[in-house]
Amino acid sequence: MKKILVLGAGYYYRQIIKQLMEAGFYVLAIDKNPGAPGAKYAHEFESIDIVDKVSVLDFAQKKRIDGIMAVNDFGTRTASFVSQKMGLVGLPYEVVEAANDKGLMRDVWRNDCLAIPRYKVISSLNELRNTIGEIGFPCVLKPTDCGGSGRGVSVIRSVEDIEWSFNFAKPYVKNARFILEEYLDGIELTIESLSVNGKVHILAESDKVKPNIRTRVATSLNYPAEFCEDTLRKVEALVVQAVTAIGIENGMAHTEVIITCDGPKLVEIGARGGGGHVFHTCIESTSGIKAPVEFAKLLTGDCVTLQEINKNGCVYRFFNPSQGILKKVINFEKVKDLEGLLDLGIVKRPGDKVGLLGNSHDRAGFVVTEGKTRKDAVALADYVENTIKFIVDPLN
Repeated sequence: MKKILVLGAGYYYRQIIKQLMEAGFYVLAIDKNPGAPGAKYAHEFESIDIVDKVSVLDFAQKKRIDGIMAVNDFGTRTASFVSQKMGLVGLPYEVVEAANDKGLMRDVWRNDCLAIPRYKVISSLNELRNTIGEIGFPCVLKPTDCGGSGRGVSVIRSVEDIEWSFNFAKPYVKNARFILEEYLDGIELTIESLSVNGKVHILAESDKVKPNIRTRVATSLNYPAEFCEDTLRKVEALVVQAVTAIGIENGMAHTEVIITCDGPKLVEIGARGGGGHVFHTCIESTSGIKAPVEFAKLLTGDCVTLQEINKNGCVYRFFNPSQGILKKVINFEKVKDLEGLLDLGIVKRPGDKVGLLGNSHDRAGFVVTEGKTRKDAVALADYVENTIKFIVDPLN
């Protein structure tokens, strides 16, 4: 049995661990939380912070692992460090740096003349005020390196928004670098890919639904993306160029693209599979490919087998109740066993604030549906969302 070390054992990583075990891997998992929900599913679990590269390397060497898998942005640097030290399949450190720091990412893409928004890296509120005229309104302010999930990201539409956006981003800034960029008006797509020896395989594409709020947190991912073949070919070609330019020769990538009136433009990339249910559920539902298993084969030196990639319907929908304090959720039992429902969960608990979408962690819950077509999956997600009711006390 090949030994694969998974960097993370949180709620959303349980299914990854189970899929790898079912595929015949010996799975080791680490997480700084000793009570991590995925711990009981692994063959072995150790409470280690995934960003502690030296401790993870020591553990990996003692266990003589055959591969190491990052499942979020926080683990990619550690996976690179360990794989390089142990001579395993992985990504060079400069590659994961560029995939984590949006400023470096943009620099790489600009040097390759890829389609990206105008941008400027800044480090202070004064610099933001002095620079914003170069980009113009509306624009977007982000930490360059925040670990994903939309942490600290907001749209600036006027001078009055500048200070709020800076203070909103500041808690998530780890390297004193913010990125100010042109706001791209259009539909955003997510593209999941697996690169094997430099060849980029597109596995799944979704389009996002985003409410018109300044944090722009998505409320639905719908597969397959609903655009004409010509547009999708342009998107896929751009994604292949973007993944190749960053240097992801052997690994997963989660790329975001916006379809503008001038064609597709790159937003950002992650050197790992998509978050939440995307990596382990949505990719398989729409494409037929078990992405964690194929990725683990790649990381442990086995042959990757990508059969014909399908385009079935799948929806990853997030519940967004009105703002207030959650009292209770009703009608959950009415929908939990519906055919075509892959997963359903309520994240918030009575007494929690809901409806405040600062980032993806503020979502109240989710449903994942599948169908023969996108229309079937959307209809089922709509039914579930309309049936479940969040009883909320309004905020004073």
